Amino acid sequence: AFFFHRNIVYNLSIYDLAETTRLSWYSSDDDIKMCIVKGKDEDLCQNYIRVLAIPAQGSLLSCGTNAFRPLCRTYSINGNNYSMESEKPGQAMCPYDPTHNSTAVFVAAHPPPNSLLK
Repeated sequence: AFFFHRNIVYNLSIYDLAETTRLSWYSSDDDIKMCIVKGKDEDLCQNYIRVLAIPAQGSLLSCGTNAFRPLCRTYSINGNNYSMESEKPGQAMCPYDPTHNSTAVFVAAHPPPNSLLK
């Protein structure tokens, strides 16, 4: 089970809620400074993880507010280790503001069944 909030995604055991692994993802110093210059509160100029999905076995998609500059990353999962595979802008996938209420739904793309192609 995953629990995520500010700068960190925790992978917890479903049996006793003990932490099994931790994925840290902090905003860069430049992104934090730019956020503060724009008048945002320093506490909000962090990377609040708002989207987490498993698009395929062995893969993790994570999106965060990243100091009001949303980013998404794809990680490969190998046992209890995470390796970043790619990073892309998170606009339209993740809110800018960590205080905004949001819901993410991930739908895997599958080709339509053959019966619908006739």
